[in-house]
Amino acid sequence: MSVSRLKFHTDELQPSNSSGHAVLDVRLFGAAAFPGTAHIGNKVPDQIERLGVPTSNTAFDLLAIALAVTAADSFVPRNRNGENGWARQIEIELPLISPQTWIPVREKLERMLNFLSGDTWSLKFAPGGRGKPPALQTRKKRSANLTGVDSVCLFSGGLDSWIGANEILGESKIPLLVSHAYTGDRQYQNRLFPFLHGRAERFAANASPMRQFSGHDTTMRTRSFNFLAYAAVAADAISQVRKPVGKVPVYVPENGFIALNAPLTPRRIGSLSTRTTHPHYLSQLQEIFDGVGIRALISNPYRHKTKGEMLASQNLGPPQIAVAMNTVSCGKWKRKGVQCGHCVPCIIRRAAFFASGITDTTAYGHSIQDAISNDNIHLRDDVSSMVIAAQPQKKPELRKRALQSGPLPMDATERQAWFDVHERGLYEVANYLRSEGAMS
Repeated sequence: MSVSRLKFHTDELQPSNSSGHAVLDVRLFGAAAFPGTAHIGNKVPDQIERLGVPTSNTAFDLLAIALAVTAADSFVPRNRNGENGWARQIEIELPLISPQTWIPVREKLERMLNFLSGDTWSLKFAPGGRGKPPALQTRKKRSANLTGVDSVCLFSGGLDSWIGANEILGESKIPLLVSHAYTGDRQYQNRLFPFLHGRAERFAANASPMRQFSGHDTTMRTRSFNFLAYAAVAADAISQVRKPVGKVPVYVPENGFIALNAPLTPRRIGSLSTRTTHPHYLSQLQEIFDGVGIRALISNPYRHKTKGEMLASQNLGPPQIAVAMNTVSCGKWKRKGVQCGHCVPCIIRRAAFFASGITDTTAYGHSIQDAISNDNIHLRDDVSSMVIAAQPQKKPELRKRALQSGPLPMDATERQAWFDVHERGLYEVANYLRSEGAMS
């Protein structure tokens, strides 16, 4: 397997300091200056300033690491002839404000990234990182008001994150909602925000990886690392003004069935089984936070619930149901701006509405019957795999499949809860697919 090398720079790139053809030079927190280079995070320091409170060097270095990983994940194509037919070997050289803080956890970071993306990562940290941005001092730009804010909640604009934000607000908490502001995402996040009841502050940032030629890898299996790095920066800022000082809760609202994301079929164990909110990944990241002193405590309050159970627990009236239909769950919607209706997240979404007795009026691109009977393998693949996975199985086989996505907690009660939510999630999907005539 060939090695892909990326070198990151915090100063302006010039042809005189380029690394040559064997290395991709990437400008961090700035714009690329000449062909053959790339850049990421150009506007991120300005977005960090809008928190209104200075963050720590450690949290800002975490963000630099996450952006570097996002750049590599975006710019290095998967090698179809490599190990497993898709894995990559990636080496990153990155300047940090305080590399001595991160060198002791470097190997843990590499193991975490290996698990998250299925690739082999090698990280090299050096001095010379960009200094953290100051707190916003001018009123010309709107900043968040962190006074009284007590927690962070990921806010993607999906159904789970909308439910999570609603429940936090219902508990009289004041969260800072953190979002990826990718092109198109901000629109539906903005559309949902006014319908939340209670005070919530917002923080959004966009990594904006850009390369002057060549395409991007679209699988982006490390996207949640970037997302949680934003959350960690936000939590770190909150900890500067929060009393008493302590770890700030970072809520990751994701139903347990999709967080586990057990492979549907044997061929989907590798490239098609993402681990963006898997419990093993989140525990690895928490261990790294603790090791470097980032005051953020990650938790997924819905890890033991299916999506349908999350939805049913809300007792939604007609106005709230209408808002729920405006959430976006689809993994492919950016291609056409429409939720496809046949990818795994869409199927789980449709099954959740069915399980909770809510008529799903989402405008999907395809019906289940259209997808499963179509000659296009890409259209019917996820539905066909779901049909196979949702067939009745004995508990030992279900447990074996649940463990194929990665290690589960050793605590017996917690471990069993993951096995149970996996089984109930499949049952939820099976009931829906039977209602559509897709399985007997």
